[in-house]
Amino acid sequence: MSASPSQALDAIAFQLMAALEKYDADSARMVDTWPDLELYREVSTEIENIRMYSAALPEVRVQWVELLIAHAELIHFLWRVKYGESGDAQEEIASVREHHSDCVKALRNRSIRVIHRSQHFRGPAAEALPPRP
Repeated sequence: MSASPSQALDAIAFQLMAALEKYDADSARMVDTWPDLELYREVSTEIENIRMYSAALPEVRVQWVELLIAHAELIHFLWRVKYGESGDAQEEIASVREHHSDCVKALRNRSIRVIHRSQHFRGPAAEALPPRP
């Protein structure tokens, strides 16, 4: 028996949330250990996985683009501080990290809403469903 389209989308949304958890932890570690190029490669792979999951869920496209931009800004900031101007780096990194974290949370919350909406139309919620933001 194959999964219904909404069940398949729920599975993708759960995979997206798991990928976001790993990405969030690894990107924070990457900032703290910059320039760890192996970790940078892992985080780059993780953002690509998030892109693939997000592509299957049109409802998250705005939040995905916001995260992609925040990711690019974070990486640009890290390279700029390491090899260019560092000026008020400590003050600025806090702002860049906060915006990046907000974008991760927004995509995670949108994914949860996608699942909740799907569960609402299908019937009782799954036990593994996270609380609604």
